[in-house]
Amino acid sequence: MKKKGMTMGEWTLTAPGPETRVMRIAGRWGVDAAEELHRAFLQAVNEVMDAGAQLHVDLQDLEDGDLTFFQVVDSITKSLDVKQLRFMNIPEQILDKAEQAGFAPRHVNGIFRKGVEDVQADHDRG
Repeated sequence: MKKKGMTMGEWTLTAPGPETRVMRIAGRWGVDAAEELHRAFLQAVNEVMDAGAQLHVDLQDLEDGDLTFFQVVDSITKSLDVKQLRFMNIPEQILDKAEQAGFAPRHVNGIFRKGVEDVQADHDRG
């Protein structure tokens, strides 16, 4: 299933297996598309809860996000247990922008809820 986020970004939600949902977020997301992004995340969260699955959010093709993008992501991360949610392929410019907005993207309890292994991998990379 593919949805377009207003005029800025796109998202897809797939189920590659019974215990995993993958949400891919691409393009540019801003205030004009915040409601659409929130609805997309709610759909993903509902599927995860119904299936007892994990949600993997792939940001590889995310070009940009404004403050509202990070606010939506932050609200969703607070609604799921850290074991149910995993962000993947986060572009460096998105990490930098989230950090500038005060969302602690590189911290284990930050906006992207990085697991201990992710924090260690970041540390090892320098």
